[in-house]
Amino acid sequence: MISSRKFISTFCILSLGLSTLVACSNESASKEEGEGGQNNSNGPVEFSIMANLHTPEVPSDKIEKMLEEKTNTKLTIQWVPDSNYEEKLNTAFATGSFPEAVFMKNQTTFLQFKEAIRDGQFWEIGPYLDEYENLSKLKEEILNNTAVDGKIYSLYQGRPLSRQGIIYRKDWADKLGLTAPTTIEDVYEMAKAFTEEDPDENGKDDTMGITDRNDLVYGAFKTVASWFGTPNGWGEKNGKLLPEFMFQEYVDTMNYFKDLRKNG
Repeated sequence: MISSRKFISTFCILSLGLSTLVACSNESASKEEGEGGQNNSNGPVEFSIMANLHTPEVPSDKIEKMLEEKTNTKLTIQWVPDSNYEEKLNTAFATGSFPEAVFMKNQTTFLQFKEAIRDGQFWEIGPYLDEYENLSKLKEEILNNTAVDGKIYSLYQGRPLSRQGIIYRKDWADKLGLTAPTTIEDVYEMAKAFTEEDPDENGKDDTMGITDRNDLVYGAFKTVASWFGTPNGWGEKNGKLLPEFMFQEYVDTMNYFKDLRKNG
């Protein structure tokens, strides 16, 4: 049930941290909405949200109260531990106890609800985005990636296009006369110097050149592989779609890490 279309768009301006699908019950909505979808009451619009929680305790309600004041609403946020969020989401949908808006953890979860979206069980919000300054700036290509049959039912959670890179100790680099690395070879030489030339000046052989997660998906290997031009998971070669490890760039990355490890 959507009590106020005006409220939904205003609320979304203030809460782009949530990637939501908006549930709709036409029968309930028709009772509470006046002409044009506006709420007939001057009192706060009640609105419920379900979101996953990554911490042992729920967040402070300070921001929640600010949202309520700015949007003339009464919010009910149901925080669900991330470990069983999808189970709770499916149960709520199956039992008809869905809130007005829900957080979708990933694309897989979103796809599970595609048929329900096509069945009219969610509220289309695309036509209203251009009416609001912040929502009108959302990237069209990303919105299109989550569109269902060309219609927008959700807001994406914005993140930088690239979130992998390196952070280096500038104080160590300055002591060793090194500048910011701009090539793959520069990174290697900085790692070598950090390891061998006592950058912390304590007279001990106790420094490491590079530290990072050691998995092949999110760790240093994936980051460095991108520098070599390795495809992201899959790539095209001679008209064929091939896994990344069948490209020479992947092998070059392996050899690079072999040298790093061999030299400590």
